[in-house]
Amino acid sequence: MTMLLLTTACTSDMRGADMPLEADEDFYEELGESQETSVNNLPNINIPDAGEKLSTLYRFEQDGLWGYKDAHGNVSIEPQFNRAFEFSEGLAPIKGIPNNENLWGFIDLTGTLVISLPSIVGISDGFQEGFAVIIERGWDWDNEDVITAGTPGPFVFIDRTGTNIFGQEFASVQHFMEDFARVVTLDGSRIFIDRTGTNAFGMKFQSLRDFRNGYAMVILLDGTHTHIDRYGNIVDKGGW
Repeated sequence: MTMLLLTTACTSDMRGADMPLEADEDFYEELGESQETSVNNLPNINIPDAGEKLSTLYRFEQDGLWGYKDAHGNVSIEPQFNRAFEFSEGLAPIKGIPNNENLWGFIDLTGTLVISLPSIVGISDGFQEGFAVIIERGWDWDNEDVITAGTPGPFVFIDRTGTNIFGQEFASVQHFMEDFARVVTLDGSRIFIDRTGTNAFGMKFQSLRDFRNGYAMVILLDGTHTHIDRYGNIVDKGGW
């Protein structure tokens, strides 16, 4: 993953971990890892089996528009989108349909627009563990160097109906891993939220990493490098 990584040719302008989401560069340096290595080796990536690979679709470009082919190279969804991104959990983010070139949304495997998001400026992260991340304002996706309203954001989690499931905004987010997501709140606090959108452990951190096999690396407010478990207990697992 990268939490939806798109390159300039529509493979890297909608991003999760690398831009503009929180990357915690100092934290990666303390771990002795580069930001890129840490981001691209996130835990618990499910590798699809042959059947799952055949059931998904793959982007292709033709005459400046994007569509999707199946694993055999057959066209499943005709080129019609200004931008198109990888499928995850059966849905793919797109931008621009024939009658509305600025519309963001999600399509299903038939190419049907199932989530329409007319008032946002970008989709930062596709669906993972039932949630996706959208950007409500502050970024010009046609010119990545232009911030249109202060810093990019706020970021919002949506469910598969397109609803702001937690009814709140965040300054920075990462997607859910093992039922928890690390976020930066609008007041600058770094916390984990659970699937209800609340501070999972009632704790704030200097820095934090995604959960891996039930544990997450964190730096406490007093500077202590340690781990926490799924219940918020401090656990000394070494590895620092």
